[in-house]
Amino acid sequence: MNRISALLLGAAMTLVAALPANAADYVLSLNLAIPPVHNRWTMAIKPWADEITKRSEGRIVIEPYFAQALSKQAEVVESVRTGVADIGEATFTVGGLGRYPFHEQILNLVRPSLCTVDAANLVRSMHESFPKEAMQDVEGTHLLFVEGHTMGMLIGTRDKPVKSLEDLKGLKIGVSGGGIRLERARALGATVVGISLPDMYMSLEKGVIDGAVVDCEVLVSRKLGDIIKHLSLVNLGGSVFYCVMNKDTYDSMPPDLQKIIDDVSREYAPKLFSDFWNDMQYNSLERWQKEQGGKLYVLSDADYAKADALAEPTYKEWVDFTNSKGLPAEAILAKFRELEKRDMTPWAQSRAASYVEK
Repeated sequence: MNRISALLLGAAMTLVAALPANAADYVLSLNLAIPPVHNRWTMAIKPWADEITKRSEGRIVIEPYFAQALSKQAEVVESVRTGVADIGEATFTVGGLGRYPFHEQILNLVRPSLCTVDAANLVRSMHESFPKEAMQDVEGTHLLFVEGHTMGMLIGTRDKPVKSLEDLKGLKIGVSGGGIRLERARALGATVVGISLPDMYMSLEKGVIDGAVVDCEVLVSRKLGDIIKHLSLVNLGGSVFYCVMNKDTYDSMPPDLQKIIDDVSREYAPKLFSDFWNDMQYNSLERWQKEQGGKLYVLSDADYAKADALAEPTYKEWVDFTNSKGLPAEAILAKFRELEKRDMTPWAQSRAASYVEK
């Protein structure tokens, strides 16, 4: 063997040694709108992806593409449907009203007097009752799982605490997302200002708005809690997130790998994401109180009853809009009210109420 041949052989052996012992059979691209430092990635989506790799003994590897690298957030479903990405995860509350008519406002139907305990469980049950209608939002893909906010979107204010509905009158409250969430805030007496979440901090800082409809996580992650010092337990809705897979990619896999993906997504993921949202929201609430000086308030039973009554007309708006999209809105709302009793709880009896100063 001459010197050149020996060098080439040595280089080849080095390259082989550097390769993983069990190279993946499938490397699946994952389209994400969020950055790699986002809590939802590090604490929930990544553990889900790692579990699939673990159970498949390395035959499946999920490769994330962050910060809308593969598509805009509103086009994640389309990117998966057309094969730009193998898998995609995002929220249904993007792209304008009517893009995802079954899911985009479903959690906004919750009564203001109730705390959201298990949003994903409620949405999964809605899927069981309306499978055809639910799948229209992700048509042409293989749905892996849904997830959603614990607690709900609450009323946060800078200076004036909202301890009753009367306190809300005249306050300029920023609302992102539009739809009946905005109409519900207006119905309760607020002067509503439509503002995107990225613009919320500056609008609060400059006094353009007196408060905002927020969940507890953004008080810490987006530092809104530096300005918002008061938070009232009034539920103005929430967001549903989804994870979908390209059908051709899924169908190309052997049954044992399909089963691993489905088992991890339908049995492992629900508890993983439920724990994530609970930990994220309540830990954020505690941090906001201890580190940013926030104060939490629960309203009276009379005010909650009044809030529920004031919000009632907004559901008709949702029914009319959803009917116009060809969905059985009255039946969907009736089923939601039935499930609400199981997956929601009155604020005074909720875990959140234990954080209110006595």
